[in-house]
Amino acid sequence: MRLTRRAALGGLLAASPALATSPAIAQTRAPASDWPNRRLRLVVPSAAGGYEVYARILAPRLAELLGQPVVVDNKPGANGIIGMQEVQRSAPDGYTFMFAHVGAISIGSSIYPNMPLDPVDDLASISVAVTSPLVWVVTPSLPFKTMPEFIAKAQAEPGQWRYGLPASGSIPHLVAEDTKIRHRLDMPAVPYRSTPQSLLAVINGEVPITVDSLGASAGHIAGGKLRALAITSRERSPRLPDVPTMMELGLDAREWVAWYAFMAPKGTPEEIVQRLNGAINQALQEEAIAARIRDLGASPRTTTPDETLAFIAQERTDFGAIAKAGNIRVE
Repeated sequence: MRLTRRAALGGLLAASPALATSPAIAQTRAPASDWPNRRLRLVVPSAAGGYEVYARILAPRLAELLGQPVVVDNKPGANGIIGMQEVQRSAPDGYTFMFAHVGAISIGSSIYPNMPLDPVDDLASISVAVTSPLVWVVTPSLPFKTMPEFIAKAQAEPGQWRYGLPASGSIPHLVAEDTKIRHRLDMPAVPYRSTPQSLLAVINGEVPITVDSLGASAGHIAGGKLRALAITSRERSPRLPDVPTMMELGLDAREWVAWYAFMAPKGTPEEIVQRLNGAINQALQEEAIAARIRDLGASPRTTTPDETLAFIAQERTDFGAIAKAGNIRVE
């Protein structure tokens, strides 16, 4: 797949023709100098609940900064693809933009054989706004106190230690498979329909271990229902200061975090993209908003549009390599 933007980004991105024939691009755009003069629609390609909470934390402040209402519009389905397609087809006038998760933006193109769009090529990157580490957790009644202990046991007893899979094709799925490949683990996945189900399976001892977002796991860890072995971020989390990172344990060469980014229809005027980016970054730097995000086990992050595009493209490359190595496909 090609990676496009108006200029190359440090050799990572190569220029290619703009999508001038796209129906959305062909529509008449409102002058950027007149923007915004009516309400904005922020599409979240998921059902109510879950990561959309970050969008709802940010939307009121963005409305204040931009001077127009920002309405959050949930468009769930197909792991974010339906909502992304709606944004792709929207007029590139700055009045529709999107807040989506890593699975939809950077993983989907690697695991869905018939992915109908390429977020890197078919959408405009605005900002990576929120990141959240994953955490490996086990049933507390098991003897494991550290991740190296668990890995050694799983290596010694191939096929005997299963892990709970919260959703096929999700970032926990790819991180778990990468860990299996990296440490030569025969550790079968037991699929569940959702994060709550996979965490409950570990709590009840149906499976011994899983990896999932810190936000989803923190309450169970604090309540003693799960034991945390390691976290996947570069640095330890203030929520779990005594839990080491996979990197500091020498078990991984890079960090893995769930992340959530703002994007817009391809062809949205650069001036509008920059103004959205500025408003988002300003909101994220305000302590009242940053504190609410941190309380959920996540971290605010500020990036430029070019940094966002480069990050998304690199994540797609990395997750694509894992999907290929692990033969991960979702029909």
